[in-house]
Amino acid sequence: MVLRTDIPLYPGGKTKAFTLSYDDGVVQDIRLAGLLRRYGLQATFNLNSGTFGQVDQYSHLKVKHEKVNKEQVRELYQNFEVACHTVTHPDLASVPEEMISYEIACDKRNLENITGRIVTGLAYPYGTYSKITLETARRCGIRYARTIRSTESFELPEDFLVWNPTCHHSNPGLLKLAEQFIGLGSDKRRPLPVFYVWGHAYEFDNDDCWNLIEELFQLISGREDIWYATNGQIEEYVSAWRQLRYSSDGSLIYNPTALDIWIRVVDEVYEIPSGRTAEITPAWKL
Repeated sequence: MVLRTDIPLYPGGKTKAFTLSYDDGVVQDIRLAGLLRRYGLQATFNLNSGTFGQVDQYSHLKVKHEKVNKEQVRELYQNFEVACHTVTHPDLASVPEEMISYEIACDKRNLENITGRIVTGLAYPYGTYSKITLETARRCGIRYARTIRSTESFELPEDFLVWNPTCHHSNPGLLKLAEQFIGLGSDKRRPLPVFYVWGHAYEFDNDDCWNLIEELFQLISGREDIWYATNGQIEEYVSAWRQLRYSSDGSLIYNPTALDIWIRVVDEVYEIPSGRTAEITPAWKL
């Protein structure tokens, strides 16, 4: 029996993570990206590679739903993560399996060709999915996918292909949730807490709420105990942590992954280097 005496930590020994996810690749992403850089934050942008440059006026919106051009993508998102949002934004829970494969695989390929980076994430259009959607996404090389079901909590998903965010940025309790998150410590009951906010950047113009998102950024940024990461970075790190191998008494930990992993045992912080075995003093010996 493995004796888990450690509390997992994020890179550098940080106790929690903050991430954002914005959909559709709209022109308001330009202003949002500028704010993210100003406050030293990270985000994942989910793009539809078949609708670049498209301009629509929907009856429920005060502003046009205008997409960035394909030529803007590489430079605009170069410091952030780009993930799939399908080629044409269909409801993946109600289309044939062949169409699901096309929408995800082609979007992934298109975005990789544009950015020169491997794409591992997906945001489900309309937040909908089925069992076939999950299986198809996994076969297409997708490692995590975001829904739109807010949890108002900071829990990690058991299955990263069903990653429910903390909340949309329009949540009335957004700033209160941020304050609650800032006050969190770390414990075994809630390993690796993450505050995950999502939305569409055109909503900042439509709802005249740029001041709200900047207030959130001012509140959450610049804190030494928070890791500001993309969705993909969090999935990669947590998946690596879940692969750690323990000796029977918990005094040896082997890290078979390509990432260095941090843990805390009582008051001692340990770094488990990639491909190495670390010797620790388990809590029961202290």
